[in-house]
Amino acid sequence: MARHFTLVPVYGEGFVGRDGIIKEILSEIKNPKSHVGFALHGRRRVGKTSILKELEYATKDERGIVLAYLSLYKIADLSQKTFSEKLSQTVLEAFRKKKIILIDYTIESLMKSPREIIDSVLSKINIGAEVSEELKFFLNFRKEKDTNYTNVIERAFDLGDKLAQDSKTKFVLILDEFPEILKIENGLQIVKMFRTMHEDHKNTMLIISGSEKRTLEAVALNETAPFYKQLISKKIQPFSYEETIEFLKKYGVKIPVNQSLELYEITSGVPFYLQYIGRSSAITKDIHNAINEFIKEEGNVFFSEEFEKLTDKEKSICIAFAKGGSTPSEISKISEEAVTSVSSYLINLQAKEVIKKIDKGKYELIDGLFSLWIKQRYIEN
Repeated sequence: MARHFTLVPVYGEGFVGRDGIIKEILSEIKNPKSHVGFALHGRRRVGKTSILKELEYATKDERGIVLAYLSLYKIADLSQKTFSEKLSQTVLEAFRKKKIILIDYTIESLMKSPREIIDSVLSKINIGAEVSEELKFFLNFRKEKDTNYTNVIERAFDLGDKLAQDSKTKFVLILDEFPEILKIENGLQIVKMFRTMHEDHKNTMLIISGSEKRTLEAVALNETAPFYKQLISKKIQPFSYEETIEFLKKYGVKIPVNQSLELYEITSGVPFYLQYIGRSSAITKDIHNAINEFIKEEGNVFFSEEFEKLTDKEKSICIAFAKGGSTPSEISKISEEAVTSVSSYLINLQAKEVIKKIDKGKYELIDGLFSLWIKQRYIEN
């Protein structure tokens, strides 16, 4: 049965491919003696969140494993206060859903309840005294006037390990778009604190992800990063051509081989693009129309923000690529920038994962749809 295209992370029956990475991480999750963690990185829309949600889905019925997923990108007005609230709430809710904390209320609703109700609920559950005090603290801290949120974050990060130890379970904490934490006041210090605490955890496995290569390097991939060599680094690539075909079949799209190859080349196998273009009624009639619909209707939403993050010189270089340039000398001629300057801009754009090297001295924009959008927005008009 064909599934409906969606623009949200896909897991369960709609999940396609990624067999190797899913198998590897699940193997570590299900091994009670392993606490090896992972750092997933890759460009935006490549499917990192779907992988993380698939891990959550695959372990929902596993006894002895409690998995908590939190996306920092989705926390409104990210601050020490909001992060401490969401982290503690996410951890507690994960243990509640696994019926380790026997509470009928959701943690979010209980946190908003009067103290009398909280005390009444806690008095009816059978947990250790130390864990009970932690629960009481986290359910009440938002009501305190002078809260030290750095302390709350520290205790929240430790909470899952304490609950896992008390319940003899394994706790898996997934922090999606983890580099967002650097935007919080004293964010890097919080990351360093996490690393120090995690070294002492006996029951916790940590999985983080990030789209911005430079910021993820600052917390996990760079030699000076707090979590350097503490987590297994995995770069998530777009779908292969075979996975793209599998994806199209699962969603009931039947198009000629030459068109499926063209779709793969223009989308680079990025799952989000395939989902979005697949929603178009034009995909089985005229693939070019389906692609152009996406560029025309949604390109400004998806690409304008990314383009505006670039410097004026970097924008000029990208436009030169879209005009057909591929070597430093060609880019220099089109953009009217000195070759020496172009070379430094190419290094920056590679670091930002906007372009990639395809041969000796030759480069191209990584994202084919981004290239088409630039052509339509800045060249053809």
